Amino acid sequence: MMKSKTSTCFENLPNELIYGIFDFMDGLDLYQTFYNLNSRINNILNSKSNMHLEPDSSIATSDSLVERFAQRVVHIRVRRSDYLDATRFLNVHSLEFYDYLPQQQLEQIRHECFAHLVYLRMCYIDDSVVALTFFQRIFSNGFPSLYKCVLDELTPPDSSQRWLGSPSLRSLSVGGFALPLYSCILKSCSNLTHLHWSTIRYADVDNKATLVRHTHLRRLYIRTINIQIIETILFHVPNLKRLYIVSDWSRGNNCLPLDFKRLAHILIRYVPSLNCFDCDTMERNPIDIDTIHGFHPCFIRIQIECVPDGRTRFFTIK
Repeated sequence: MMKSKTSTCFENLPNELIYGIFDFMDGLDLYQTFYNLNSRINNILNSKSNMHLEPDSSIATSDSLVERFAQRVVHIRVRRSDYLDATRFLNVHSLEFYDYLPQQQLEQIRHECFAHLVYLRMCYIDDSVVALTFFQRIFSNGFPSLYKCVLDELTPPDSSQRWLGSPSLRSLSVGGFALPLYSCILKSCSNLTHLHWSTIRYADVDNKATLVRHTHLRRLYIRTINIQIIETILFHVPNLKRLYIVSDWSRGNNCLPLDFKRLAHILIRYVPSLNCFDCDTMERNPIDIDTIHGFHPCFIRIQIECVPDGRTRFFTIK
């Protein structure tokens, strides 16, 4: 006996399933596709909270349909440098920019427009007065709810001003900044627990950093194998629990060895509570891996492999 084939119309799906489907769709796509399909779908659209918006152009955000859900948008992701009128979205919790930000756009990213901001991701920003003002907002509690921030670059505050502090900030990831700015970050982010420092700018590395003892930082990622810089960095964070050190390949020093023996002494002296160490570096003529394992208890997870050009890679896996 042949089984009959059945099909279900979208309108016949239960509300719970429709809500689940809508969770994966951009807010404007939702309204352009389903609005005025019928009164039931309209009610679902108009009652849906926590919407997200990923505009593909400035024209998209000018669509009249945006006004119907703008106050319910909690997540905006912008992948183009087109101007976004931020004043239309006053309940955003997560804001991401993946392209160059014009100054006009940067000026709009302020507490008056984003009073509930928890997560902020920014791409390249021109070094300008507007940029300095923007960084001043971030590190002077301009966004009182900001918990995590990802920045491509970071410049120090103007000599006539100083960052006043952002106690809500817990996680900071920065593409690059010079060593003296490290102290400014620790001072202004007293409750920071996670710092990801992709590139240490060497131009100002001879300048002395201000003495700061930051007791809340627990996780640190740094891209350098300069043992003196590592010692300076760790001196400030005595309660660190997890450290990740990566060679700075862009500096052409990927064949220089990481002095594991000296590093072990630094870890014991400055971060005695460290319980997890990760690394990814290469060198030629390495010392025996068993010897490295004996330098520090956290080094036991370090592994080695030979790469085609004859170097040895030191790395850790979970």
